[in-house]
Amino acid sequence: MKRIRTVIGLFLIAAAIAGFIYWELAGRETVLMDTFLVANETILPGTVVKATHFAEAGILTKNQVEGAIAPHRLSEIVGKVAVQRIIKNDQIVAEYFLENDFYLINGESIFVLKPEWITMRSSSLRRGDWVDIYEDRENSLIGRYRVAFVKDSNEIEVQNSENGGQSILDRVNSTSVISHIEIITDLPGFQKIVEKVEGVIGSGLLLVQREEGYP
Repeated sequence: MKRIRTVIGLFLIAAAIAGFIYWELAGRETVLMDTFLVANETILPGTVVKATHFAEAGILTKNQVEGAIAPHRLSEIVGKVAVQRIIKNDQIVAEYFLENDFYLINGESIFVLKPEWITMRSSSLRRGDWVDIYEDRENSLIGRYRVAFVKDSNEIEVQNSENGGQSILDRVNSTSVISHIEIITDLPGFQKIVEKVEGVIGSGLLLVQREEGYP
C-alpha cells in the first residue's frame, strides 16, 4: 500500500511539473491569445484582396492592434482594394482598404478637365459620380469616367449643402459654383479626351451624369 501511495505521489509530482512546463511554454499564450486575421503574404497598394491573402493567427492580448479584424469578418474586406503596403503576418484593420470602385488601380491617376473644355455639365455633379463624356461637335462618346474631385475656382471641393441629399435630384444646393472636374483614368484615356478637345476647333465636352454608377 505504501508503495502504491509513493507511485501515485511521484505521478502527481511529474504531472504537476509537466503542467507547469506546458503553461510556461504554451498554455499561458493559449489562454491570453485571441484569433485575428493576418496577411498571408505581403500585399501591395492597389491589390484587390481575396480570401487567400489572409490567414488566421493567435495574437497575444498585449500585441493586438486596435481595430484588428477577426476571421468571422473576412467578408467585410474581400473584394476591396489595399490602400497601403501590408507586410506578411501583419494584423488586418478595416482602414487598410477602400471599396474597389473608387480607388486608383495600377496605371490610373487623376486628371483635370479644364473649365474651358466643358461645354455642358450638371450643377449637381459630385465626387464619386460617374459621367459619360461626349465630344459635342460629333456627339460621339469618348468614355465613362469616375469623378475624383469637383472644384470651384479657389480649388475648394464643391459639396452638397447641409440640407442636400445624395440622390442627384436631391442635390438642390451646393457649397459653391463648379469650376472644373478631376477624373480618374489612365494616361491613354486622358490623351483620348485631349485629342477630341484639341483636334477640332471650338470642340468641347459634354458631361452626362450617371447616378447608378458603372454597369
